[in-house]
Amino acid sequence: MKLISISTDKKIFEEGSDVRRRQIQYGKFFDESHIVVFTKLAAGNKLRTAKIAENIFVYPTNSISKSFYIWDAFFIAKKIIRKSHEFVVTTQDPFETGLVGVLIKLFFGLPLHIQVHTDLMHKYFRQSSSLNRIRFFMAEFTLKYADRVRVVSERIKKTINHFAKNIDILPIRTEVNKGFEEEIKKPFPFTLLIVCRLEKEKNIETVLQVIKNLNNSNIGLCIVGDGSQKTELEKMAKNMNISEKIVFAGWRNNLAPYYKMADAFISSSLYEGYGVSTMEAAYFGKPLILSETGIASDIFKENESAFVCDAKNSNCFAQNILKIYRDKNLAEKMGQSAKMTADKHLNSEINYFKEYADSVTKTADNFKSRNFFSRIFNFKKTIFHSFIALRYFICGLTAAAVNIGSLYIFTDILGIWYLYSSVLAFLLSLVISFTLQKFIVFKDRGTHKIHHQFSKFFVAAVLGVITNTAIMFTCVDIFGIWYIFSQIIAGFFVMIQNFILYKLFIFNKVKK
Repeated sequence: MKLISISTDKKIFEEGSDVRRRQIQYGKFFDESHIVVFTKLAAGNKLRTAKIAENIFVYPTNSISKSFYIWDAFFIAKKIIRKSHEFVVTTQDPFETGLVGVLIKLFFGLPLHIQVHTDLMHKYFRQSSSLNRIRFFMAEFTLKYADRVRVVSERIKKTINHFAKNIDILPIRTEVNKGFEEEIKKPFPFTLLIVCRLEKEKNIETVLQVIKNLNNSNIGLCIVGDGSQKTELEKMAKNMNISEKIVFAGWRNNLAPYYKMADAFISSSLYEGYGVSTMEAAYFGKPLILSETGIASDIFKENESAFVCDAKNSNCFAQNILKIYRDKNLAEKMGQSAKMTADKHLNSEINYFKEYADSVTKTADNFKSRNFFSRIFNFKKTIFHSFIALRYFICGLTAAAVNIGSLYIFTDILGIWYLYSSVLAFLLSLVISFTLQKFIVFKDRGTHKIHHQFSKFFVAAVLGVITNTAIMFTCVDIFGIWYIFSQIIAGFFVMIQNFILYKLFIFNKVKK
């Protein structure tokens, strides 16, 4: 079987990198492996297609901007597929690379395998940026369209299993460099350790605030890692007057000396798929203080092998740091429990690379090739079931069409007086609208309180009429806006009002 991978990891172009070594191991289970990587064209630094093993080829997109990543990757994949259609497609995430996989499946009818490395259903994932809010909705569509999904933790599987199918759990492979030959001096009598990329989602500012609030001269923080937020974090530490309590060690290839040196490991990530550094710290027997994401509470149980806090609860982090600082026996007990858990997972007999290959190849099992028109229909159906706003709009138009159509039938064909006809048409469209909104738009299948929901729905309809009338009067009589344009404005606000009422007060998943 041949494989096309869509990736964002540029380290595969680096000779001897861990990413390249992993891809070479994966490639042993396929006849050919073609890896298309999102890369931005830089002056004097154009990456070239490379052959990194006998059957493994790597292609940079060399895009002029990030907005072209998806299209450039798709056209590279198109050229590869022209030579043979015996491919399975796997993507690194359900976001931008996932969209490339969707396009390949749509146009070439290939089985699609999507990997999920982050907890995209976590509340902080959506709250962290506008882009992540878009990615959240994007992922629901791409995962529904995928034929098989690989996730890195049980937590992620539980959160996406209502719209993804054929989910395999395969944690990230962790190899610990023991590094016993090197030692470093502890910078503080009690040293907390963070190992991560210095990016927004790692939420390091919360830990800085904790250090400030503790105001303990013996407790300090060592941050190992690099990233776009490093300068900002250094400024933040300076403004908080805690620079002397923070060490920015930069990135280190050999992390073992830092794990051995530290008194405790802390992770405050807003969202995380797995948490390799957490597993590494546990292997070295360090007590863990973790935010509620990744493998926290999944592999490392709260108050047994880790202390777990909400990512933004600085008081919780502070209290657990003080517990370990004040009670050496507790610190040792928590560290040993974490180590036992890590040993259990790191020493499992799983053949990681084969398991990964099996997850990909299973994607082709029972995969039914469809003609192009059938694929288009399936694509549209998946879009309809993935985006609530689209369902809301289409079902709203349907109810409006029923209202107008039935009014015409009652009045012109059946000869009913138009005022009676309008009442009958309104009631019929109300029932149709309620049915569509409940069962199709909001997918609320419960029926035991349906009469209460319909009563609320009727009230919402009346409120909609009142809102519409008030806005029409304001726009036409006060501001002198053309009545047709005024109706468009009023209709827009009523549509938003109704959606909020439906979602929050009527179809908010009635408990059985």
